[in-house]
Amino acid sequence: MTKAELYDLIKMHKPQYETFAIDCLLAQHGYTVNRLPPYHPDLNPIEKIWGIMKTRIAAKNVTFKLRDVQQLAEQNFAAVTVEEWADVCRHVKAVEEEYMSREHEKDNIMEKS
Repeated sequence: MTKAELYDLIKMHKPQYETFAIDCLLAQHGYTVNRLPPYHPDLNPIEKIWGIMKTRIAAKNVTFKLRDVQQLAEQNFAAVTVEEWADVCRHVKAVEEEYMSREHEKDNIMEKS
């Protein structure tokens, strides 16, 4: 099957709309939830921030006590700057654009198979 045929098959068998209570609550307050693809941490900025935080905490964790790790985590999360978030978001956007630029190549390969 071609990619388009497979997508049509998925749409036929997948529930049309799945509503989550949190989405409704956020919508009432003017927010929209954007779902990220599963198993793609490179497209999710929070995953990069988690990595940065784990590295920082590990570098300063000398006691290995849960209370100290919690304190280090709180300190490091509070220290994340707007600039760091912006850099991570720019990086994720660049990765996304790279994936999109290769999409046509992947389609050609898949259709030849």
